[in-house]
Amino acid sequence: MSTPNRLEDNWEKICPLILQQWPKLSDSDLQWTGKQFDKLVVVIRQRYGGRVEIIQEAGIRNTLQKILAQLES
Repeated sequence: MSTPNRLEDNWEKICPLILQQWPKLSDSDLQWTGKQFDKLVVVIRQRYGGRVEIIQEAGIRNTLQKILAQLES
């Protein structure tokens, strides 16, 4: 199963963990994403612009996959 589908399937559980990982995000930011990975990447980049290690899509995807793996174990 791909990350976006897993993200949507676990949305309620993962939101607090996303906010913990990226504290500059707000509940409104997460609502704006509509549970979509691509929009989540956009909002993370907007809030953390300038820090390359945080805004790379692959890094965001890897972090989300680790969080999802913890939730699903």
